[in-house]
Amino acid sequence: MMDYCRSRKGYTFLLSTLFVGAVALAVTGTMLMLGWMALRNGVIIEDSGKAYELAMTCAERGLVELFNDENYYGDENISLGEDSCSILAIGGSGNENRTLCAEGKSGSSVRRMEIIIERILPAIKTSSWQEVDVFSSCPS
Repeated sequence: MMDYCRSRKGYTFLLSTLFVGAVALAVTGTMLMLGWMALRNGVIIEDSGKAYELAMTCAERGLVELFNDENYYGDENISLGEDSCSILAIGGSGNENRTLCAEGKSGSSVRRMEIIIERILPAIKTSSWQEVDVFSSCPS
């Protein structure tokens, strides 16, 4: 009778140890997965911020070029290391009612700025400057 109780205690201890080990392994795996996902989200957020700044940079460059030469056409790509931004073809002509669209790309992130310009000279006056998902006012 004594040997039977002793062997059951060993069996219970073994099962308890295996159960605790399985739970610890599951928790460790979950923590590793959450850490990896947080790192990945951080990279995506960083790329998105860079893409936004690149789009703003190209938009401002396009406005300066347009201010210096109202016949500036745009359609320009600017590479900054692995990242880039583009000034699309500028819509309209002359001093009034122009559209400027700029796009920044960093990693897998793309951000777009669309600017509606009321007049260029004597000072640039915009009626709209917004971030968009899809360009609606820019020439194709």
